[in-house]
This record gives sequence, C-alpha cells and structure tokens, in this order.
Amino acid sequence: MTDDLPPNALPDLDLGRRFILTCAVPGDVFQCGVTGSHDYGFSSPDSDLDLKGVFIAPTRALLGLRRPNDAVERLTVFEGLECDLSLTEVGRALSLLLAGNGNMIERLLTPFQLYESPEIEELQALARGAVSRRFIRHYQGFFRGMCREHDREPVPRAKSLLYAYRVALTGVHLLRTGELEADLRRLAPLYGYDDALSLIRIKVEGAEKGAVSQEIDALHRAAWPRLEADLQAALEHSPLPDDPPNEVACEAWLVELRRRRL
Repeated sequence: MTDDLPPNALPDLDLGRRFILTCAVPGDVFQCGVTGSHDYGFSSPDSDLDLKGVFIAPTRALLGLRRPNDAVERLTVFEGLECDLSLTEVGRALSLLLAGNGNMIERLLTPFQLYESPEIEELQALARGAVSRRFIRHYQGFFRGMCREHDREPVPRAKSLLYAYRVALTGVHLLRTGELEADLRRLAPLYGYDDALSLIRIKVEGAEKGAVSQEIDALHRAAWPRLEADLQAALEHSPLPDDPPNEVACEAWLVELRRRRL
C-alpha cells in the first residue's frame, strides 16, 4: 500500500529559482520544472535537483547568420545541493514535443513548476494536445536503455531499477489514456506492479545511489519482460492518433510568441 510508504521529499523550488539566476542563458527562461526522483515519487534525502525547462531566444537573434545555441546545460553544487539544469530553446522544444520526445512533455507538465504565467499555461495546453503514438519510441527506447545501464553497473542499485519501472509505466499510461503520469507511487499499483513499492521504500529511506541485494535485484529484473510487453500492448490498443493533431496550432503559437518579442 502506498499509504505505508514514507512521504516523497518535495523539491526546494526557491533554491531552484535562485540557482537559475546564476546561470548564463542566451535569452529569457520561459518555463522550468523539477523532474527526476522528486517527480517520480522516490526521492532520497540526498537526491539532486533536476531542473528541466524552456528558454526563449530573442527574436532578432534568430534573424541573422549566426543562430544562438538552442540548449543550456549546467551541473554544479549550489548552496550545498547538486543542481542539474537543462534548458531547450522554445522552437526546438516544440519540435521535439511534436516528434514524441518524453523529456519535453515531462518538463512541461511536471507538477513542480518554478514559474507561473498565462503563456506557460498555453504551452502546457499545447503539450497535452500534442500527445500521439509517436511517444512510444521515446519510452520504449528509454526503458531498454535503463535496463542496459542497470546491467553495466558494478553493483545493482535501486535507482536504475526504479527508473526502468517508471519510464515503462509512464509510457504505458500515456499511450492508454493520453495523460502524463510520472509518479511511480500511483503507476505501480494501477498496473499491477506492487512489488515496486517495496523498492521505493528502500530508495526513499536510503541513499540516492544505494545498492540492493542480488535477491532484490533478481526479483525486479524479472519484471522487465512484462514491462516490455505492456508497452507494446499499450501501443497496439492505444486510442491516440498516429501523429500529433495540433502541429499547426503549435506553429501559430510560436510565431505569435516570437512576434511579441521583436
């Protein structure tokens, strides 16, 4: 039962805002949210702050021969906490969203948002309207990648096992319902993976990179074939369209956003 689990630690949004003020960005930070373990329902006391968002380059900077960078990455310790920042320029972010990139929809729709504005709400509405079967490539590929990463670790860790559950079940839920849900505490019992809850307890009560026994590792690795099959079944029975239905609306919104910032 999820009621028996220790509470998931909430991210320090104020610290995140202060950190972003120290970062060099070739434009204005438009949207930023916390993803990672805090969003997934299994943060540890020493979990870092995963800050993922969108920035807007000045429109005039896009008109010349030299285009500004469309990505900002910074990883450092700030006020005693490791902060991992990733920002994508809004045009690139929309293109990735329409292509079915789960990283984009997750940063836009995480409940842990650093900023609020009507424009952010407009972008979030576009993200919800862009959900299609294209997202299978992201979630299937990410799941397989997490399994390979876990195999390469010198000792089995709870974190990578949980990431495998989380990414697969987020993909299953998105394809079946059209709704984004990243919290494994909700997803695991919903799809019959209650064993994952005991793994959440180990992670939440331990360290971010804490190891697990071979017996625990074997128990959760045994779920991988079923997770893979559930993803494929979710695709085959998905009510979602093959392609995002709102590409024209996304482009119109982007053009108007850039026009207002001339």
